[in-house]
Amino acid sequence: MLSQKELDIMRANAKIHSRVFDKIKEVTIPGTKAQDIDALALEICQSAWVLSAFTWVYGYKYTLQTSVNDVVVHGRPLKSIVFEEWDVVTFDFWVKDKQYGICTDAAFTMIVWDENKFPEKKKFLEVWKKALQKWLEQAVAWNTVWDIGYAIDSYVSKKWYHIIRDLTGHGVGKSLHEQPYIYNYGTPGTGMKLKAGMTIAIEPIIGFSSWNIVDHGDWEIYVEDGSIGCQFEHTILITNGAPEIIV
Repeated sequence: MLSQKELDIMRANAKIHSRVFDKIKEVTIPGTKAQDIDALALEICQSAWVLSAFTWVYGYKYTLQTSVNDVVVHGRPLKSIVFEEWDVVTFDFWVKDKQYGICTDAAFTMIVWDENKFPEKKKFLEVWKKALQKWLEQAVAWNTVWDIGYAIDSYVSKKWYHIIRDLTGHGVGKSLHEQPYIYNYGTPGTGMKLKAGMTIAIEPIIGFSSWNIVDHGDWEIYVEDGSIGCQFEHTILITNGAPEIIV
């Protein structure tokens, strides 16, 4: 668990995190290059004197993870990617301060341009947001990690979408990935108990028409049937009451 000073650093990181995401939402339109968005995020990090925690981890060379359509996670902002009006894009990003190494982790998915023109995709994203609310209702001290997973899975399955079970949330703070893993399914009342003071990254990851994924050994992980994927993610602090959404 983090000290009070470390939590304050995490909250300061979150402000930079939010600044990056706000700018991305502002400038991502049809014709925008993924590489230009990545350069913009790096510029904000450098001006705020923080690191993108993704950079050079396991050899990763970019600031953001940029996943388009059937790439559900870990997409690279390659030079060839130019966003089109119907694209569903997930931006995943870490901030790490230079002095203490405290991390925040968050992601969001957007439909490029006017989401009202794509009602089926818009509905898909809205179901994820409701799943997040179900998650947060269970993310309280003395519930278990499987309570959270069950709440998400039971809601999403009723909407005929698919939890991708091989991808999980996790603890976050002094390193990129910490215990516990936060699965998006499970048997309620089982698994590790949550404790006040824990900082975790919650990230239900959903496939439109399949829960199966394909990993070719590069970074990108695809939805097996070629349908779209969706990921939103927050860093939260477990308390004795409602969780604090840090970013």
